[in-house]
Amino acid sequence: MSGMHWWRRYGEYAPGKHNLPHMGAVLSDYRQRRGYSRAEVAQALRVKKQTVSYWEATMYLADPERRVLLARFLQIPPALLGLAWEQVAYVGKEGEPGASYERLAEVVSLEGYYQYEDLLTLASRLLYAGQFRILAERMPRWLGRLRQKVKEAPASEREAWLWLLGLYLLRASSVARHSQGDHQSSVALSLASELLRLGQEQDEPTLIGLAFYRLMDLYRQIGAAAQARDAAQAGLSWVKRVGPALGGNLYLRAATVLAEVGEGDERQWRGWQEEALKLVERVEGGEEDASQLKLNRAAVHHERAKLLLTLVQRQGASERLGETYRELAQARSGLGRDVGAWQMYLDVTEAKLFLTWGEVEQSAWLGARAWDVAQQMGSVKVEPELRGLYASLNAKAPGHASVQWLGLTLGIY
Repeated sequence: MSGMHWWRRYGEYAPGKHNLPHMGAVLSDYRQRRGYSRAEVAQALRVKKQTVSYWEATMYLADPERRVLLARFLQIPPALLGLAWEQVAYVGKEGEPGASYERLAEVVSLEGYYQYEDLLTLASRLLYAGQFRILAERMPRWLGRLRQKVKEAPASEREAWLWLLGLYLLRASSVARHSQGDHQSSVALSLASELLRLGQEQDEPTLIGLAFYRLMDLYRQIGAAAQARDAAQAGLSWVKRVGPALGGNLYLRAATVLAEVGEGDERQWRGWQEEALKLVERVEGGEEDASQLKLNRAAVHHERAKLLLTLVQRQGASERLGETYRELAQARSGLGRDVGAWQMYLDVTEAKLFLTWGEVEQSAWLGARAWDVAQQMGSVKVEPELRGLYASLNAKAPGHASVQWLGLTLGIY
């Protein structure tokens, strides 16, 4: 789906190399927008007409000087040709654009759009891998520098930079929620709220959907049930307007949140999980999604397990515990090596399952393992859930050695 590429605001171009649009298609489009024929472009640039035809058939132009010249002549937004705007906007001492060529090597070293996009890709991988400590040290600095770049960007590129800012706000909000400090929940909420405002100002469905996805999770974690419910209901209204990975995550997160607050019924919650599974198939089929979120079968199985556990705790239907365990087993078997943080979440859910089962020792052991992993990763996100687990275990089996060990691990004496 070409409409889901980052350059969709500029035109429906086919993809090229290096996460860029097909450069030849871009050149052809902007040549026609300016009202030039191939012959006129060839005459102006002192090349043969066949050379212009070749450029327009080429997926990627390797020569950066040629790209700079074409961007200036056809007034093409630099990002579409893999350029930083400084490369195109700089004017040399003589006042002519061409006078900047001798500084091309210097200008290329400036921070451009694609450097920030590469940093975002790295941040996403580190986040899923559970490298929260590394991100906590760097993400605020990256975000601060990006905000400055947005202010400096020319009007022709502003929307592209704002889009990138939105994705950074999502990641920065997640990193803040994992970080140490009493104020980090407030920071995470502030960043997610800023993302929502940005999405609404830009009328961008993906950014709005990402904001509600993050907000319902944050409100749930701090116990703000009413706000979590409202964010879930709002998020569901956007699932048909976003890519499959984001849509699937909205379905899964909303089902969990609304089940916990008792909004709706089991048929509805399970229906949303089934819709998410259909979207997994689209993701596995290669359909693109601009949100950079992951969606796989492991996520669906985990959310099914959480829903079943909620129903067991509410209805006392202990016969569903076996089904819950099987869903967790399928979730574990489907995890890839690049999503290490999810192992921590699965341990927490399974610890709650064993608590409900009455298996105190196993529950405490899983809780301690989850906290040990969290500490290694530099995350405090699961601490409230683990403290709640400890309180329930201690009430069920006060003085039990494994329970006391969990308390010591969490710093409860």
